[in-house]
Amino acid sequence: MLRRRSAPLVTALLAAALLAAPAQAAADTAPPGVPLDQLRAEVADSPETLAALERLVADSGSADPFAPPPKNIPQPFSSPAPTVGPGCGGGFVPFAMTTAWVHPGPHGQVPFGSIEVFVEPTAGAPVTASDLKFVWINMENIRAGVATLDNNGGGLQSAVIDSGPGAVLGALFGSLQYANGAFCQVIYTMGGFFA
Repeated sequence: MLRRRSAPLVTALLAAALLAAPAQAAADTAPPGVPLDQLRAEVADSPETLAALERLVADSGSADPFAPPPKNIPQPFSSPAPTVGPGCGGGFVPFAMTTAWVHPGPHGQVPFGSIEVFVEPTAGAPVTASDLKFVWINMENIRAGVATLDNNGGGLQSAVIDSGPGAVLGALFGSLQYANGAFCQVIYTMGGFFA
């Protein structure tokens, strides 16, 4: 009986707490693309906030950390992908780290708004079969897909993906079969890229 009577009281207290919380929230964040000098002027009345902003700028390694990322620059995955299988590291070595990167267009046959995903094979022999998959989602236009890296040009595995411009999150995994008999399983690697 006590629980039935206290439920409305608890509900009212929770509602009051939720409505009061925004009054104590921090100031709104600056919208994307606000010039750094304007941001400094807006936080000039708070020495702590200004000092934190200056530390962020110093740690970013850029004079303008809020500038859009450069276009048409190869962008590596966050880390090489662990790769296992007999001969994957060359010879009898059963372990290697597969490097991969994304190169946004425009370049070569890749138009603006598309990306080309590259993987460098590790076994030192020609690739005879590829089942490498790149799973991706464009966070700005919510396009997504799965692509197979089956283009074996110049010793690199690659695929062109029409992601549209924007921030793309992706993961790479799968397997490679080599002419020397090596079969390598690429565990996975992930990354964030700008198309």
